[in-house]
Amino acid sequence: MKKIITILIILILTGIPFYVCHAKFGIGIPSVIKKRVEDLDEKVKEKKEAEQVGENHSPNVPSNPVPTDGATGCSIAQDISWRGGDPDVGDSVVYDVYFGDSVPLSLVSADQTGTTYDPGALDNKKSYYWEIVAKDNHGASAIGEEWSFETVGIRSWKTAELIETGDLSASSPQIAIGQDNNALAVWYQYDGTRYNIWANRYVSGSGWQTTELIETDNLGNALFPQVAIDQDGNALAVWYQDDGTRTNIWANRYVSGSGWQTAELIETDNAGNAYEPQVAIDQDGNAVAVWYQDDSTRCNIWANRYVSGSGWQTAELIETDNVGNAYKPQVAIDQDGNALTVWYQDDGTRTNIWANRYISGFGWRTAEQIETDNAGSAYYSQIAIGQDGNAVAVWSQWDGTMHNIWANRYVSGSGWQTAELIETDNAGNAYEPQVAIDQDGNAVAVWVQSDGTMHNIWANRYVSGVGWQTAELIETDNAGSAYYSQIAIGQDGNAVAVWRQSDGIRDNIWANRYDDQ
Repeated sequence: MKKIITILIILILTGIPFYVCHAKFGIGIPSVIKKRVEDLDEKVKEKKEAEQVGENHSPNVPSNPVPTDGATGCSIAQDISWRGGDPDVGDSVVYDVYFGDSVPLSLVSADQTGTTYDPGALDNKKSYYWEIVAKDNHGASAIGEEWSFETVGIRSWKTAELIETGDLSASSPQIAIGQDNNALAVWYQYDGTRYNIWANRYVSGSGWQTTELIETDNLGNALFPQVAIDQDGNALAVWYQDDGTRTNIWANRYVSGSGWQTAELIETDNAGNAYEPQVAIDQDGNAVAVWYQDDSTRCNIWANRYVSGSGWQTAELIETDNVGNAYKPQVAIDQDGNALTVWYQDDGTRTNIWANRYISGFGWRTAEQIETDNAGSAYYSQIAIGQDGNAVAVWSQWDGTMHNIWANRYVSGSGWQTAELIETDNAGNAYEPQVAIDQDGNAVAVWVQSDGTMHNIWANRYVSGVGWQTAELIETDNAGSAYYSQIAIGQDGNAVAVWRQSDGIRDNIWANRYDDQ
């Protein structure tokens, strides 16, 4: 018996098959032990075969969904993607995609090799669910988790409302929205002696508050204010104001939780009048203001920077083309403090649209022309920039018959693209466009357009990855003409437009919202 046990141990340790042991040693072993030894022989054989061909593993469990699980506000053109693969070198993997707006999900794509799927046009404000099954060429599979996302809701314009109640005319409203969807509107309004700068706040969930005067220098008229707001709700307003000799550029700061501060002069070049400043602010509270100023020969484009914690710096000239006058600059700034400004400039034959870029840490670059349609002069350029540094510029341009609205896009890392027409209603001239852009690169443009009888406010939307949509009328009050439209847009894509409109007796300030139904 001891001999048998010794041989069995040798057999197990060395992996010698039972039949070899039996033939060599002529050992008779009880049937029970014989069966166990034969089972061991079989397992050893299987192990050796597996080592020779390599053991197969299941594919990687699908992971890293895009959009992320539970994401909201997704585009109705949303693609889905995931991370897959297989741990075994040389194995091929295919995927079954299950997708739908209810469970159980439907198989919508079988045995696809890629890790991206386009579900086609989705519905607004709806939840979608999806699951991926990975399969390798040996028949092994791995099932991913069930993921979900929700598309953005259908947005539409609401009812316009009056946001100031002064007895005398108000004009040229401007508006900005913060990340918390609170907004600030500014405008100039006559008090019977001169024009002053006024403001009102929109508090999300509460509505418009009480109007307040934000400048008290009564030497002369204060006109055409602009406003920008940072992520903390702090804002800067700028305007130009007559001192009895010339017009200068002024600014005031709104501090969240504290209110408006004291107005201050931000340019000191007294060679000539300075007009129509614009301002943009980044997420850290740094800002850029631009304006045009007469040097007694021609009008040039100037800029000044507000540095958070330090204040306004020194004004500087940002264009050097002296062929003709440069007018009405506009400015936008991205989250990294890079800025883009656009303006229109005379070349002796017509006016063209020009641009310059401020790179944070480096300064202003060289100005460049961004439209080349020489059918007629281009005017009233505006610009908005997204968090990724991509931007949209819009303007009005004469085609030989009437003025139309055009647009061009600045793509970060690539530069300016090709200009395109964004409205086709030829009932009358379209001019004074404004534009705003959200964090996803979607934009809204508004402008004033004649219908042959009066002027109305129109809008068009740029959908990221799709392009410009169809222009639409956003006010229907035909008591009088509407002018000076402005637009601001929040991170969620909701937007507010404001404008001046006559009721037949006086001019009033109106607003409309574009948001979820």
